[in-house]
Amino acid sequence: MGDGSVVVCRGPGTPYTAGNDPAAPSPDCGHTYRVSSAGKPGEVFAVSVAVSWTVTWAGAGTGGAFPGLTTTGGAAFRVAESQALVTGGG
Repeated sequence: MGDGSVVVCRGPGTPYTAGNDPAAPSPDCGHTYRVSSAGKPGEVFAVSVAVSWTVTWAGAGTGGAFPGLTTTGGAAFRVAESQALVTGGG
């Protein structure tokens, strides 16, 4: 995730439904950054992803599997941090 965290998600995940809040946390697999990316190269977290696919097929009385299919990619995310100071009112 670029911040030293590793996230492993199992299964296909939750399909997107129109009308859902795209800013809402993932219901089954996500990551929340707890620190800013300030000070990192380019001021971003460099993220890499690998998706492993299990593909099976059947037809004409036969079937099989495609072993070892993996898709990879990457992106860079700038993560800002906001701090607040709470003081006694009165």
